Amino acid sequence: MSQNIKASENMQNQEQEQQVSQWAQMIGQVMEKLTGANMSTTITFDDLEIDVPKAQGPGGRDLGGAKWKINGKIVWSTEGHKTAGGI
Repeated sequence: MSQNIKASENMQNQEQEQQVSQWAQMIGQVMEKLTGANMSTTITFDDLEIDVPKAQGPGGRDLGGAKWKINGKIVWSTEGHKTAGGI
């Protein structure tokens, strides 16, 4: 029975790591498309809800979950600088 619990925990951890990796890749792709030299980008969030699912730690310990509600904006700017080799 202990082996079944450990196998289940391992599967859950792998699924969570894959989801985090997918989010990171997606955000990286969006940033790559939106940013360039000498530009500014603003993303505004109105009532964005992020539901973080409950997680279990070692031994089945409940690590809890969360629901985040975001109102606001993110602004980032990029600048290109000339170097000896180009921009």
